[in-house]
Amino acid sequence: MHLPRDIFETEGTLNGEVYLRQRPEGNVDLRWVDGVGRVVKQIALPASSPIGTPQPFSFSLAEGLTYRNSIQVFVNQVLQVEGAKFLLAPPVRPWDDFHTLMWAGYSDGFYDSLAGVGVDATIAYRDDDFSPVLDNNFRFYVEQMVWEVFAVYHKRQNLWHAWQDAYQANRENWQLLVRQPCLNDPKTDEYLRERLTRTVRMHKAFRPLFYNIADELGQGDQIQPTDFCHSTYCTVKFADYLRSIYGSPGQVGAEWAGLEIARWDDDTMHSGLPFDHRDLMIARTTTDRAFDSIAAAGLGARYGTLAKLNKEWGTTFPVPYAAGMSTREDWETVTAMAAETRGIPTLDERSLEAKLGPLDIGNARWGKRGGWRTDQSPTKFRSWSEVATFVKRFYAEVAEIRSTAGWNVAAWCDFRNFMDATFAAAVQRARAMCKAEDPEALCATEGGQAPAAFGWYNYQNVVDSVDVIEPYNTANNAELIRSLNPKVAILGTHAFSYTPGKPLTDLDRTEQKRKVREIWWQLFHGYKGAIIWDDLEAGTRFVDADHRLTPAAEAFSEVFHEVRSGIARLILNSRRAHDGIAIHYSHASVQIHWLLENLVHARDWVLNKYDVRLHINGIRNSWTKLIEDLGLQYDFVSREQIEAGELNTGRYRVFVMPKSVAVSNREAGQIREFVQAGGLLVADFAVATMNEHGCDLGSGQLDDVFGIGRAKPPSPGNGVPGAQNIISPSIQGRQFNLPPAAEPSVVVTGGKAQGASGKVSTVIVNTFGSGRAVFLNLDVADYGAERLNPKSNSGLPDLLEGMLSSAEIRPRVRVVGADGKRLPGAEVVVFENGACEHVAVFRNPQFDVEGLGDYALIKHGGSGEDVDNSFLETPAEVRLEWPSALPTYDVRRRQDLGPIQTYKTTLDPWWPLIFTRSPQPFPKLRLNIPDRLPAGRHLEVRLVNEGSLPAGTLRVVRLELDGPDAHPYELYSRNALLTSSSHVEAFPLAHNDEKGNWRIRAHDLSTGQVIEKAFSLD
Repeated sequence: MHLPRDIFETEGTLNGEVYLRQRPEGNVDLRWVDGVGRVVKQIALPASSPIGTPQPFSFSLAEGLTYRNSIQVFVNQVLQVEGAKFLLAPPVRPWDDFHTLMWAGYSDGFYDSLAGVGVDATIAYRDDDFSPVLDNNFRFYVEQMVWEVFAVYHKRQNLWHAWQDAYQANRENWQLLVRQPCLNDPKTDEYLRERLTRTVRMHKAFRPLFYNIADELGQGDQIQPTDFCHSTYCTVKFADYLRSIYGSPGQVGAEWAGLEIARWDDDTMHSGLPFDHRDLMIARTTTDRAFDSIAAAGLGARYGTLAKLNKEWGTTFPVPYAAGMSTREDWETVTAMAAETRGIPTLDERSLEAKLGPLDIGNARWGKRGGWRTDQSPTKFRSWSEVATFVKRFYAEVAEIRSTAGWNVAAWCDFRNFMDATFAAAVQRARAMCKAEDPEALCATEGGQAPAAFGWYNYQNVVDSVDVIEPYNTANNAELIRSLNPKVAILGTHAFSYTPGKPLTDLDRTEQKRKVREIWWQLFHGYKGAIIWDDLEAGTRFVDADHRLTPAAEAFSEVFHEVRSGIARLILNSRRAHDGIAIHYSHASVQIHWLLENLVHARDWVLNKYDVRLHINGIRNSWTKLIEDLGLQYDFVSREQIEAGELNTGRYRVFVMPKSVAVSNREAGQIREFVQAGGLLVADFAVATMNEHGCDLGSGQLDDVFGIGRAKPPSPGNGVPGAQNIISPSIQGRQFNLPPAAEPSVVVTGGKAQGASGKVSTVIVNTFGSGRAVFLNLDVADYGAERLNPKSNSGLPDLLEGMLSSAEIRPRVRVVGADGKRLPGAEVVVFENGACEHVAVFRNPQFDVEGLGDYALIKHGGSGEDVDNSFLETPAEVRLEWPSALPTYDVRRRQDLGPIQTYKTTLDPWWPLIFTRSPQPFPKLRLNIPDRLPAGRHLEVRLVNEGSLPAGTLRVVRLELDGPDAHPYELYSRNALLTSSSHVEAFPLAHNDEKGNWRIRAHDLSTGQVIEKAFSLD
C-alpha cells in the first residue's frame, strides 16, 4: 500500500494505491480505522484487480475525528499484515468555546482519566515528543518556544542576580545596561526566526490551540526594575523614537527640564568624533537620574534655596550668586554628591572613604558640581561621619516626598515607553514569524504581570501584540485585557494543593469550592479557558501514579463539565455589556506612581523587588469594585484610545479617572469635549497635574472643568496606607461615611462644594457645557479591603450610586438582600445576545492581594489564602428586581420562570445564578432525526425553531448521543451554535458502532428545554 504523504487535511481526500502480490481468492476490502478504533469508512476493491498493477482508491476525509488513522486491508475478512498509517489535520476552528488545558505533560495511559474530569487539551513542550497527545486525540498548545529571548532573566535567576549585584555596586557602568540578548540586535531576530519556524513547522499540521512565545516575560526578571537596554542598537532606535515624538533635539531638551541638547545620539555616534556614553541623551534616562530629579524638586519645594538647606543641615554647598529660588542646576551639587554613595552597601566611614577617595578631594569635587551660577568652592565636610550623616538625611527626606510638584522625569518616562514599545515590537515580530509559517496561528504570552513601569506591561502594547494571553489575575490586568482588546483569548491558571494520603479537612473542602467560584468568575470576566498547573507534583496532580483521580481533579471536575457543556459557548458568543462607564487606564500615571512609591528605595531600587502592592493598584481596584458592587459594569479605555476619539463615540456616559495624575494634552482635549457634550466626569485627587512625559504642569489641565483651583502647598502624592479616620460630611441632606480629604490644597472656584472635611471640600460638582464634572477629593484605595469587612459602613457606594443615577445609569437588575438593602459583594454581568440578554449574578471576592494596594490591615484567610473573603462565602437569600416584567429562564436550573419582574432565590457563594431575559417567549425547539439508520452513515440532526427568535438572537444547543449501553459517547458530543431557524448537525457514525437503540439528547442552554429522541442503528 502506498500513500502520497503522512499528513492529510480533514477537508481533503486521501488518494492511495494498493499493489496485489498475488491474486486474491475472495473479496478485498479497505477500511479506514481511526485512533479510537472506529471503522470510519470501508470500500471494496474490484475482484479482477491485476497482479502487480497499482489499484487506486480514495477516501473523503471529512468524517475524520482523530489525529491517528490507518488503512487496513482485509481479504475474505482476514486482516492483512500490509497497511498504511496517516495523520489527519483537524479543521480550523474559531476559539468560541471554553478549553481546559493541562500544563503537566502526562504520559500515555492517563488521558482517559483527564478527559473524564473535563480536561480537553494539554501541553506540547516545543521540541519534545508529543506522540501521547496525538495518540489520545487531545488538543494542545505549544509551550515556551523562545524564552531564551523574552524571559531569560527570569528562567536563569543566576544571570539576574549577578546583574543586580553588579549594577548596584557600579551604577555608572553603562555596559551593564546592555540586555543580553538585545531585542534590537539583528542576530536576535535571526535566532527567533530559526527557532520559531522550526517549532511551528513541527506542530502546525495539528492545529495547536496556540503557540506560546514565552512565559513570564520581561526586559529583566519580569517586572523587576532595570534600565535595560543601552546597546548601540537600542541607542540608535531610541533616537528614532524621540524623533517621532519631538522632531528636533532642541525640543527634547526643552521637555527634559530645559537641557541643552544639540544632536541626536545616532548622529553623535556616527559623527566620527570622540564621545563618551555620558554625553548621549540615553545616559540621562536612568532611574537614578529620575530619582535625582525628584530629589531636587522635593528639596526645592521644602527649602526653596540651597542657602536655607545649608543653614538647616549645617552643610556648605556652594550657593548661587543671584538671589531667589535655587534652580535645578543649583540642586545638582547636592544630588550629585548623594549619587556617588549609591553603590556603597553600608554608609560607614570606612566604606565611604574606600569608595570615594580622600575627603579633601571629595570636598573639592562636590563643590565643583555647583555649576556656573556659583563660585564652585569646595564643600567643608570635616569627616566621613559628617558625610554619612548627610547622605542618610538626604535619602530619608527624599523618602518623605509626597508631591509631584516640580517634577520633570520626562527622560525616564520616554525611555520606559521606548523599552515597552521595543519589547512589544519584538513580540510582534515573533508572532509574525509564526504566522508566516502557519497563517492560522494564534500566538500567546503567559504569566502576565500587573500593569507596571518595567517589564513591558503597558497593556495597550501587550494586547496589540498577542492573540492569547495567560495573565496572573493581578491588579486588574484581566479587566484591562478584555477592555482594550476583546479579541484576545484570556486564560486563567488554576491548581488545588492537597497532602497525598491524608483526608481532606473542612478548610480543604472550602478551598475546593473556591476553585469552582474562580472558574465561573473568570468566564464572566472574559476568559476563554483554564490552564491547570500541577507539573506532575504529588500534591497538585489530577491523576496519581496509580491512575486514581485526586482531590485536585475532584475540585474542578463538576465545574469543568458544566462550563464546557454549552454555557461557556453561549456566553462567549454573546457580547459582554458595560453600562456606559469608562475607567481611565493611564500607563503614564502607573510610571509616575512607581517613582513616587519607591522613593524610599532611591538608593537600592536595583535590589528591591518590584512591589505590586502599590497604592495606585489599590485605587484602581477599588474603583472597579465600587462599580461592580453597584451591579454595574465598565470598560477601561487607554490614552491611545482616548486620543483616537473612543471616549466621544457615544458608547460612554461616565468617565472615571482613578488618580490619573499624568494626562496628555490630546487626552485632556477629548475629555473636555466629552463633558461639554453631556458626559459625566468623575475623578479623584491630583488629576491631570502632569503631562504624559512626567512633567509637572503647575496646575491641573482639567481644573476648570471641575471648577477647582490649587493653593500652596501642592497636593500630596498618595494617601496614608492603612486605616484612616472616617468623616461624615453632609451631601444634599444625606450623611456619608467617607475617607478624609486627600488633597488639602484644593479650593473651589467655579464648582459647588457638596461635602467638606473640616475646611477642605471633599465633593465638588461643576456644570461644564452640557455635562457635569465631579471632583472627589478622596482617596478610595482602602475600599477594596473594607468591602470585605461585614462591619464596614463606607458611604462610597451610596455616594457613587447617586452620581451615576444623575447620569441615568442604573443597574439592569438589583440584587437585594434579606434586609431589603443592596447585597454587598454581589456582581452582575449582562451578556447581550441580539434582543435577548443573559444575566449572571455571583459573589465577587478579592482574589489578589495586589489589588488591595498598600493597605496595611489585610486579613488573610483561614486556609492560607492571601485575602479573607469569608464575608462573601455564605449563602444569601436574595430578591432580584428588574425594571420590567419579561419572559425569564433560569439557565442552570433549566426552568422557564415566565414573565417576571422580581424573583426570590438563594445566591450560592460558589455557584452563579444565570438567567435568560427575552422581549418575547423563546420558541420551542424541535428535534428531527430518522427512526432507523444503517451503520456507517451520517446521522443528520435537524434543529428547528417552532417560531421566530428575538431579533439577532443565537442559540447554543448541547447535543449528546447515548449508545445502546446508555452511556454518552463523548466523541460525538458537541455544543452546536444555531444562527438560523433551521440548523443541521451531522454525526459520522462508524461502521462498527454498536448496533441497537441509540438516544440523542438536545439541551437548549438559553431556556433549559431538553428534548430526547431514539433511533435504531442497524
